[in-house]
Amino acid sequence: MGFGGGGGGSLQNHVHNSVPLQGGPLDFSNNTIAGMAAGDLTYSDGAALQILNAPGVPNNEVLTFAPAATAPSWAIPAAGANNRVILDSQTFTASTTQTITFTPGTPIDDSVYQKIQIVFTGHGLGNSIARLMFRLDSGLADSNYNENSTEIFAGSQAIVSKNPQTGGDDYVRITDQLAANGQSWIATVDLMIPPTGQTTTSLFYQVAPYDRVAVGSGFVTGIAAGVISRIQMAIQGPNNKDMQFTVYGIKF
Repeated sequence: MGFGGGGGGSLQNHVHNSVPLQGGPLDFSNNTIAGMAAGDLTYSDGAALQILNAPGVPNNEVLTFAPAATAPSWAIPAAGANNRVILDSQTFTASTTQTITFTPGTPIDDSVYQKIQIVFTGHGLGNSIARLMFRLDSGLADSNYNENSTEIFAGSQAIVSKNPQTGGDDYVRITDQLAANGQSWIATVDLMIPPTGQTTTSLFYQVAPYDRVAVGSGFVTGIAAGVISRIQMAIQGPNNKDMQFTVYGIKF
C-alpha cells in the first residue's frame, strides 16, 4: 500500500486491490484474522463493518431480516401449518373384517381440511379377496354415486359407470379380484370436503392389485352439507386379511 513520504504528504486510503503496492486482495482462505468467534458473520451498517455473532444453542435459528430492521439477525423460524394430518389409522392382522369404518367424533368440516386422502394397503394371505368398494356417508343419507372408471386385466378393459347409483348398492366399486394367494395391493382415494352449504363432493381413486390396475373418478351427491361424517371401505372375500387403513386430512 502506498504512503506519502517526508515533506508533509498525506497518507493514502488503506485499500486492498490488485494495484501494485495497494495491499493486494485479502486472503480469506484460513489466513486473514479479525476479532470474531467461530460462526460469526459480518455486515455493514452503512458506516462500518459490524459483527453478527453466531447463533446460540440450540442451533435451530435461521438468518433473517425483518422488514423494519436495519441489520440481519438470527431467529427461530415460525412454525408452519401442518398441511397433512393423520385422522385415523387402523391395522388388521389375519382379519375377519369385511367393512372398515372411520367415523370422526366431529364431522370433517371444509374450514379445517379441504381434502381427504385414504391410503389402503394389504394382502389376502393365502386367500383371494374378491372385491374392494368405497363409500362416504351412504347409509346415513341417501347418497348418489356418479362413477366412471376403467379396470384393465389380462389385456382387456372393463368400464364401470354409475350415473347415479343409490340405495343399498351405493358403494363405489374400486376393483374386482383385489388379492390372491398372499399377493399385495395398494389403493388410494382422494376426495374433496364439500364447501359449506354444498352437498356434493368429487373423488378420484387408483388401485394396483396383484394382477390388474383400476382408475376411476366421479362425484357424490346427497351427503351432509359442508362436512363428511363417515368413510367406509368394504372388502368382499375370505376372512383372512392383513390390512392397513389410514385417513389423512389435507389443508390447502
